[in-house]
Amino acid sequence: MPSESNRWLVIVNPASGRPDGGFGWRRLEHILHGAGVSFDAVHTQRPGHGETLARQALHDGRRHILAVGGDGSVNEIVHGIMTAGLADTREVTLAVAPTGTGNDWARSLGIGRNPNEIVRALVTGRTMLHDVGAIDFPASGERRWFINVAGAGYDAWVTERVPRPVPSAFTYLRIALAGLVRYRSPLFRITADRAQVEGRLLLAFVANARYCGNRMNVAPTASLDDGLLDVLAVRELSLLAVLPKLGKLYGGRILGDPAVRHLRAATVRIETDPPVAVQADGQIVGPTPAVFSLQPRALTVVTAPAGPSPAGAAARAGSGPRSD
Repeated sequence: MPSESNRWLVIVNPASGRPDGGFGWRRLEHILHGAGVSFDAVHTQRPGHGETLARQALHDGRRHILAVGGDGSVNEIVHGIMTAGLADTREVTLAVAPTGTGNDWARSLGIGRNPNEIVRALVTGRTMLHDVGAIDFPASGERRWFINVAGAGYDAWVTERVPRPVPSAFTYLRIALAGLVRYRSPLFRITADRAQVEGRLLLAFVANARYCGNRMNVAPTASLDDGLLDVLAVRELSLLAVLPKLGKLYGGRILGDPAVRHLRAATVRIETDPPVAVQADGQIVGPTPAVFSLQPRALTVVTAPAGPSPAGAAARAGSGPRSD
């Protein structure tokens, strides 16, 4: 039997994605057992519970966590890992089984919803060292962690209005388009290392990975392990001006648009007048001003396997993934 540190703890968000009575998890659970993966499963019971479960698991000696849920579920677990007080968070291996509505971080990893492929990723053991983002709020002294994409302005305004659980994959886009008629863009001052952007902006994305808002390819040049954040500052736009840009946004061609300023930086400070909400991985985490930074290659993350599953991989599942 594998040691406690090598046995997977599966943290399941039963409210993630469209309601299916838990069918998605039950199917994955069956396949995990069939592949010989050693694991224990716990279910979250309320918002924020994933953070508590992950932190306690690390205190108990666990080092392998599988998140079954969407981007918000992953965010809670990442925050729990990064606040657990470990001397080296690279000891922790995080995997995701995307059962949410958007699943944007999993998309950057090449992980889909097929449970057989998810289990193959676990037993193949292909991993990478992944950057983890931090957001510091000077007014409160609080710090929040993120792993995918954060944002301030209209992106967070829409996030505040998305019902939970999210009823449809198109909910974010529908609310975003409807809200443009009444939204008033604040004045931004963005400092990205030595570069500055000032003016009335619709929003600013601060990206560690490529996708958010359910397949919006907001940062096509973002890398998960380069120690840099991709910043996209989008000037104030009307609904009629936004509509022709949607194809560019979903197709990964938005960086060439004249309404977009693209910067790359290790540290980003965003100030607005008036203050606006900040979202991280689809969760509202605080108001501006906010300072964004990265802890480079801070977490070991399971990625999609390359090629066919090797023979005997299931027998090695209990040993956990290997670092590339």
